[in-house]
Amino acid sequence: MEAGAFENLPSKGKPIPLDQDPFEDPNLRMAHHLLRVNGFAPPWIEEACEIDRTSLRLRADLEDARRRNAVTSPSWQRALDGFRKQARELNSRILTYNLKSPSPQFHKLPLDVEAEIRAVAER
Repeated sequence: MEAGAFENLPSKGKPIPLDQDPFEDPNLRMAHHLLRVNGFAPPWIEEACEIDRTSLRLRADLEDARRRNAVTSPSWQRALDGFRKQARELNSRILTYNLKSPSPQFHKLPLDVEAEIRAVAER
């Protein structure tokens, strides 16, 4: 540094470009690059996003049903039945996603259906 050997670096004064992941599998680098520049992601990442969107929608639908119905009404019971059915389907998708994801750190926890219902009913 004292001799000035680092003065003419291409990114001097700028953030280090992180367009390539040094830990990425070299065999997949080109495929991931093509997906990234065209606005796509690997299928397991897209599935994770879809699972998150579905989970948020299910919770919002349950909240909406609770606002519109008394806990003892038949409409609330129908809403609960629908929520339980959709949550089972989502949990099945989560299980399949967890099998596809490349690392346990990306795994998703299944929806705890009864805990979600209790939380909404108590509000």
